[in-house]
Amino acid sequence: IQVLSSNAQSAPKREECPVSDLDEIQEAVRSAPSCERSLKLFELCGAGATSDNVLGGIVTEKCEADFIHKLSKSQKRAYEREQDRCVRKYRHVGSMYISFSAFCVAEVARSYSQRFRSVKHRP
Repeated sequence: IQVLSSNAQSAPKREECPVSDLDEIQEAVRSAPSCERSLKLFELCGAGATSDNVLGGIVTEKCEADFIHKLSKSQKRAYEREQDRCVRKYRHVGSMYISFSAFCVAEVARSYSQRFRSVKHRP
């Protein structure tokens, strides 16, 4: 009979927000090396409140830098429609809904960033 023991030290450590001050969080999100990391920091450090709107805006801008200049007019309209869908979906009153909207918009931007970074440029 084989006895299995659990080793608490082998459990993966849960990543936490590396800073606690809102200004430091904004700077960490802004200076993240990639769109993905910026969104991950937003997920780790977001407060579920109105302040998430600022963080979400920083993530969105960072991610848009990967693709916004590559969009055709119709792609840009589609992108804006997806963002508008987030705003409409969470249009309810309250700071929690502002946070939900900010996360949704940032995730749309990340999705486009991933899509355009994975497209190989042809000569």
